[in-house]
Amino acid sequence: MKLRYLLIALVSFNAFSQAFVEKEEGAAIGNGGIPWELFVDRGKLLGCIYDSRFYSLGSILVLESLPRKCELASDRTGMWAQLSEAEMLLFKENIETQQKLERESTYIGKDPINEDEARVIKYLRRAKAFADKQQN
Repeated sequence: MKLRYLLIALVSFNAFSQAFVEKEEGAAIGNGGIPWELFVDRGKLLGCIYDSRFYSLGSILVLESLPRKCELASDRTGMWAQLSEAEMLLFKENIETQQKLERESTYIGKDPINEDEARVIKYLRRAKAFADKQQN
């Protein structure tokens, strides 16, 4: 029964952890915030440790300016591995998309806008997209 819950938790955590994470997003090890029973299987840690923080399998972390992915090693412990070429391309595309969206939401042309103006513009864009969707 516990194994079933562990597998369900791992699948859900793995799907959730596919997103890019910052160094601060890992769970702190020393504060008791980690339910270790979900991440330890037969004495092996199913995740990666960096800077005294725990990251679940599939997490991507920028280490020394290079992205690394938490993978399961042959001894069933987590290890940081380089992204494959395809994963690296997807990672770069994702970063470029995030930067583009950030730029679109904080600038009009070359002029920066404040938070209130950005909120109004986002609302108008969503309203337009909703109206376009309703017409189709």
